[in-house]
Amino acid sequence: MKKVITIALMASLVITSAFAGPTNVSNKVNTHFTKTFKKASNITWKVGQAFDKATFELNNEKITVFYSKDGDLIGSSKMQAFDKLPKSAIETITKEYTYPDYQLRDCIEFVNANNETKYYVSFETKNETIIIDISIYGTVTVFSETAK
Repeated sequence: MKKVITIALMASLVITSAFAGPTNVSNKVNTHFTKTFKKASNITWKVGQAFDKATFELNNEKITVFYSKDGDLIGSSKMQAFDKLPKSAIETITKEYTYPDYQLRDCIEFVNANNETKYYVSFETKNETIIIDISIYGTVTVFSETAK
């Protein structure tokens, strides 16, 4: 399951082109999506090998929802303002990941199928991309490091 969540998070942190048009998502996914996100607009789907992803607008926010290939909800993500992260996390991050060595790329809120929230912040350096996992309590851990 961690591998699927990792793939989903990486996909949400990378800017991709929109995939519109007919899809081959399962009936289970389609039913859940249409029931849960009735007022969604500008919906695009990407059907992948590990998961299906819907990106859409709801209440003036861009949201991405991930479903497993079995049709179960993995979670949803949306952009998060850095200053809205838990205060202790902001303090830790600004001490350990200082500008200009670390360039802030993305900050997202991820809510899993159990309604548990985590935040993921990505930074780029000259040599790598770092994604940090932040709990709602402000605990900061390195989620992944990828060389460029």
